[in-house]
Order: sequence, then structure tokens, then C-alpha cells
Amino acid sequence: MQKAELTTEKTSKVKEQPSIDEAIALIISGQSNSENVTTLDTLTPAQLLTYTSDGLDPLTVLNPITHSLPYLYFIGARSQDATASNGKHLFEMLRHFIQTFDPEKIQAASGHFSIIGKALLHLAKVLKQPLLPLQSFKIAIERFSSNQHTLTSLHAPFIRACILAKQYRFPLELLNQDIEILDTTKNEINIQSFLEYYYYGAIVYIGNLNYDRALDFLSIAISVPTQKAISAIQVAAYKKFVLASLIIDGQVRTLPKYTAQGVEKVCKTQATPYLSLVKAFTETDINMFHDVATKNSAIFESDKHIGLVKQCLQSLRRKIIKELTKVYITVGLNEMADKIGGVTPQELELILIEMINQNQVLATMSITEQNVKMVHFIDQEDNNQINLEDRIFNIAAINERVSMMNKLEGLNRDFQTKYMTLSANGGQLASTSYDEDFDIAVDDDSKIFS
Repeated sequence: MQKAELTTEKTSKVKEQPSIDEAIALIISGQSNSENVTTLDTLTPAQLLTYTSDGLDPLTVLNPITHSLPYLYFIGARSQDATASNGKHLFEMLRHFIQTFDPEKIQAASGHFSIIGKALLHLAKVLKQPLLPLQSFKIAIERFSSNQHTLTSLHAPFIRACILAKQYRFPLELLNQDIEILDTTKNEINIQSFLEYYYYGAIVYIGNLNYDRALDFLSIAISVPTQKAISAIQVAAYKKFVLASLIIDGQVRTLPKYTAQGVEKVCKTQATPYLSLVKAFTETDINMFHDVATKNSAIFESDKHIGLVKQCLQSLRRKIIKELTKVYITVGLNEMADKIGGVTPQELELILIEMINQNQVLATMSITEQNVKMVHFIDQEDNNQINLEDRIFNIAAINERVSMMNKLEGLNRDFQTKYMTLSANGGQLASTSYDEDFDIAVDDDSKIFS
């Protein structure tokens, strides 16, 4: 008896499922958004890819503005089924939809907004053009969300798309807006999408060498309360948290007090090689660091952290250099390189120059008559005296140079001609723009958490 009832129930459900013709007719008849959702949810993925019995493409029958939600279903299904042959055409249709859809109609059924992200990521993959979807992602988020501080279901896919395209600057405008609103009734977000947003956001900040902001994002991902087991994203975030802390602070930062109970313990258990690097920092032992890095190179490479580990090595070298300033007043560059270990005098010289320029150490360098390079560390009091003397000499030298240039330029015919031209044009010169090179310090991290 039960089997008969089940069979009857299944049959009735099949009968209730409308054909593609009936679904299109119902949509065009002007039914409400909720009725549209009910009708569209009964269609199978195969039906969303088919044409009507008259051979019409639903995308040519529906209007992306007046029928925004149904159009999203059809263009989303087709984009996620796209191939290299029809991908470009579908992307153009999807891009047009993103620029024209009615936000109110989509917001009323916001649980389906994530279709756009899945469609854009698939099209970028099949067309092998990772840059292709970035602008469309940005426009979709801006048009859908009335508040830039609201987390949407497209935030995490957008940041990940930027990482895949190695465009670490592109999402900064969005990331710099702190998330203040988490509305699950209007946005299809869950703990997974929340963790992904902060994890991928941290990768972008690391790529921009903004380790402080990266650590903020990582700490949020690690400390978020979870009812189930610790997420793989949290473990991955903790590993990056350790490395970023070592790079900027030389020690691991303390996690927020509200970190979920047991999270840090589990993360530490699964991050043993990373904590071994911390021990090398604690003991200021560069040989230990090299041993740990070599022994666990396969793990670091698998986690795509080789780039960050190299940055940690540079940070440890800087830490050792700072400690040497407490021991030496003057030391030979070669001798200093030997004491640090694992660095050539040439590499050390470049590190010192950078540290001096960034005011991380107070030092000067000189060459003796025997052609030996020496490093002179300066006390703060001596530095104040030297700064005052340097400024006096620099000002005197600049004044003398300016006076000489005035005399030379005043007699120069080209200068006089240029001066007369500028005077006639109101003193305006054409501005010149340039793009500076951008070298990121992060490995390509396109890992998908599921």
C-alpha cells in the first residue's frame, strides 16, 4: 500500500512540473516574483538549457530588466554549462544582464544572487581569461547591495577571482570597507562564505605587503565561533597568521580573547612545522630556521607558503641585525655576514641599506683605505647630533648648488625660451603619469574550500 502511494505521489510531482513553454508563458504573463521562483525551481538543469518547442531561445524572449530573476536562472545555467566555443557570447549576455538587471527584483529573491558568481568563475575558466570577470563582479556587487558595508554572496568569489587573476590591487576598494552588516535574510551567506571572504581578503593584503590588515582579517577568520568541527579554512588561516606575524613582528601575535574554545589548540596541532619556525625566531637561530625550512619544504610548498617563508627568513635576518647593534659600535661587513650566517656580504649590504632607509636601524657604512667595508651603528643621542650637523651641511651645499644653477640657467638660451613659453601659457606644464612595478610577496593561492 505504501509503495502504491509513493508511486502516485511521484507521478503527481512529475505532472506538476511545467514544460519550458509553460514556464515561459507563466513568466511573461506577469506573475509575482515569488511565483516565478516556485515555477523556476521546478525546472531541471536540462530544461534551463533547452529552447522552446518553437525553437526560441528563452534569453531572446525574456527581458533582463522586467524579467530579471527568470533571466538570471537561464543565463546562469547556460554560463555554468559554457564551453570555449560559446563562452564568449554567453559572457557578453551575462555582462549585459549584470549592467541592466532590476536590483529590487533580484533582492527579493537574494538567495539566487550567487548564481552570478558561479557563472562568472566558470566562464573565466573555460575561456582561460582570468581577468575577464573582475569588472562584472564589481558592478554586480555595487548594483545589488545598497550598503557597501554589507557582506554579499559575491564578495568571496570576487576576491578569489582577483587572486586567480593575480590582481591584488583591484579589490582593495571593496576590502577597505569594513563589513558591518551580516543579513542572511537578504544575502545567501553562511559561515563558509564568511570565512572565505576574510581568508581570501587576507591573501590580497599580503600581496600588497599590508601585513597588519592581513593579520586583522586572519584573526577574524580564526576566531569566528563555529558549532561544528574546526574548518579547514581556519587551519589554513592560522598558518598564514603565524607567518605574517613573524614577518612584521618577529613573534606570533596573540589571538583575540573571544576566539572559540579549542580553535587555537587544534590549529597549533596541525601547524607544527610553522611553530618550529617560531622557535627559531625565539632563539634567534638562523641555522635552526634553515633546518626547519629545509626539512618541511614539501609541506610549505604544498600549502603554497614558500614565498612567505622566504619573507620570514628576511625578517629573522633583520632581527639579528638589530640585536647586533646592541653588541657592536663598528663591525666589518664580512664579519657581520659570518655572524648572521646564511647571507653573503653583498646580500647583507642590500638589507642594511633598506633597513637604514626605513629607519629600522641607525647606521652608516664606509670603506677603509684597505678597501674593507665597515658598518657603524649609531646611538640615538649621537644620531640627533649627526642629524643636526648633516642638515646644516646639506642646507649649505644645496644653497651653493642652487646659486650655481641659477647662474648657468640664466645664461642658457633654451631655458630662456622655455621660460618665455611657460609665462605665455600661464606656467602650465603637461603632467606625466606612470605605472610602477608591483612585486607581490605571496604565492598563488587559488585553493577552493568545500
